[in-house]
Amino acid sequence: MKRYFLIVSIIILAIVVFFTGFFIKKERFFDENIQLKKENENLKAELQGLKIENFEAKISQDGLLAVKVFSTYPFNVKNQITVNAGEAQGVKKLAPALFGKNILLGQVIEVSKNYSVIQTIFDPNWQLPVRISEKEINGLLQGGNEPKITFIEKDKPITVGDAVYSARQGFPLGLKVGEISEIKESAPGVFKEAVLITPFNVSSLREVEILLQ
Repeated sequence: MKRYFLIVSIIILAIVVFFTGFFIKKERFFDENIQLKKENENLKAELQGLKIENFEAKISQDGLLAVKVFSTYPFNVKNQITVNAGEAQGVKKLAPALFGKNILLGQVIEVSKNYSVIQTIFDPNWQLPVRISEKEINGLLQGGNEPKITFIEKDKPITVGDAVYSARQGFPLGLKVGEISEIKESAPGVFKEAVLITPFNVSSLREVEILLQ
């Protein structure tokens, strides 16, 4: 009988030792797996950092730097966009930002090492002296969700479809901003207003240009 209990005790002890070792190994496996995941995420972050550091500036002969636009999805942000170029790529504050190389989109208002923030013409605080059509009729572009041209003298002839160009010092003279889509003759006083339409949708932008010169 004593021998029987001895054998049973040995078997139970062996089972306990086996499962104890199993759970210890399993715990070590999970710890090592978590550590590997952390190291993997760190490597990904380092690689992403290297991609940013090694961003190759693509500058055209006319001094335009092509940059990529960061997404703001699902938010429909129109007044500002952020792009993947900054001081390291030669971007400076107040530099004009363009769509399609010749359409004024806005200007740079914030510059970091590897990214910049662009204020677009859809910002309510945006104002820009402009000229309308080949007749060069003066007006003031007022930004907003629906940009408009204000301070147009009522006796000046403008029509729907007339092109609108930049006329502010510090910007290239004659950059196209958009076209007139509606004229509001009923504005009070001696001035009339016009609604501006642009050839781009901010939420659809993937690449824009920044003028470096």
